[in-house]
Amino acid sequence: MLRFIACSIATLTLAVAPVALHAQEDERPASDRYTVAGAFGGLSGPARLNGAGAPDWRQGWAGSVDGTYWLGKNVGLRAGSTLAQDRARSATLGGQMFNKITYDADVVLRAPRHAGEGTVIPYVVAGAGGITIHPIGSGSSWTKAAGNAGAGLEYRFARWGLRAEARDYLYQFDRYGYRQTQNQVAWQGGLTLSF
Repeated sequence: MLRFIACSIATLTLAVAPVALHAQEDERPASDRYTVAGAFGGLSGPARLNGAGAPDWRQGWAGSVDGTYWLGKNVGLRAGSTLAQDRARSATLGGQMFNKITYDADVVLRAPRHAGEGTVIPYVVAGAGGITIHPIGSGSSWTKAAGNAGAGLEYRFARWGLRAEARDYLYQFDRYGYRQTQNQVAWQGGLTLSF
């Protein structure tokens, strides 16, 4: 087992070293190495849970913060978290409201464009992490693995920017007698700061 872990670490180091060296040799200005962002928007109702009397999910809201480290001009690593709230109506759940907190690590690939003032930059993002679901007022919560994929546009004003993004979160809802994979889309607009 230790040999497997050591080989895995060595392989990962050999795979990441050229990317890190390339990132250090990058000609980008220092003002585009890191990007932090905050956004707010809506949350679609997830897929309907199967079974008789399945809840009817209502749209909700979502707010997020994230930070991206740019390995190169067009490839970045992002870490972020989203707080969202929605409601499920059914005989078994009543009008229960749910807080949903996601936390994920993602890869961002943006179109090869100069990230200067007045530039529109399209990008795609995908990654994995977890989601904690908390029925408001219940005193309990649970956490599940979650994946996500999405796309967006950023408009840059030098270091500041405006961003519009949509991401589809995929997770397993397995409480209250249900067990079904859920797709839930968060669409948000917000501000970015690169430095």
